[in-house]
Amino acid sequence: MNVSSIVCATDLSEGSNKALFLSAYIAGVFKAKLYVANVIDLPAVTPYGETMVDPLELQARVTLSAKAQISEVLAAFPPDLWELKVSIGYPTKELRAIVKETGAGLLVAATHIKSGIERLLLGSVTQKLMGTLEIPFLVVPGSLPLERKAIHKTESLLIPTDFSDHSKEAVAQGLSLARTFGADFILVTVMEPAQLDQFLIKDPQKSEFLAQKHSDSLKERLWELIPPDLKDKAKVEVLAGRPHEEITKCAILNHVDLIVMGAHGRGFIENFIVGSTTDRLVRLGQFPVLAIRGSRSAS
Repeated sequence: MNVSSIVCATDLSEGSNKALFLSAYIAGVFKAKLYVANVIDLPAVTPYGETMVDPLELQARVTLSAKAQISEVLAAFPPDLWELKVSIGYPTKELRAIVKETGAGLLVAATHIKSGIERLLLGSVTQKLMGTLEIPFLVVPGSLPLERKAIHKTESLLIPTDFSDHSKEAVAQGLSLARTFGADFILVTVMEPAQLDQFLIKDPQKSEFLAQKHSDSLKERLWELIPPDLKDKAKVEVLAGRPHEEITKCAILNHVDLIVMGAHGRGFIENFIVGSTTDRLVRLGQFPVLAIRGSRSAS
């Protein structure tokens, strides 16, 4: 992962502070510059239609206040680690512009916040960001307990894959992060109900045997994806059931700090990360999700 600079979107709420902590930690690991983006939602500053506050005055006032608040939140980190970016406009457009301006390799933002960032991350805007950002997008639950070790370090990763071309990049990025953080990780795939039904239709009496045989084959494929130097840090699992439910259970039972997965897979990856399933996962407040957008050339 090429992370020489990171953009963290925040509205300065308590929830978004969780994303600030994690962003600062990641920036320190990668020796990257952290740009803290505070976007003043354009509709929010024109509540009466005809009345428009002076944008320069508003931006200056917000910048002064934001800098003081962020300095307090990130007091444990070197002051030269981060730089504030305040802009006025539509969040998706402004964040894409800041990402481009800074050459960021990662966008981080929190959800479960009562203002602009919640609107940013829930609903159609999330899908726009997922579909247009060329860089990884880390979604941090605003309800994540501050004392969680994920705020301070990343020791355990969960990397789901459906073996599609689009998920290959997410697996590669996940493995790279595991190496960088020295983290343990679980590489998983899911046998969906439709797949299991095929074994039942093919031979009801041998369906369990066929499903187990297929599971063993998938485990072999998972191990083949793991480089030799990371095998001692790895565990592989083949889950069975509805993908978002099984991945969530696996993450909770194994106390993972981060889920890394593709944003545009052909199978369960796409269904998991785009739409209501992502909202449900993030709302659990258990762990951040790093969405990796596959290469445009993937087919």
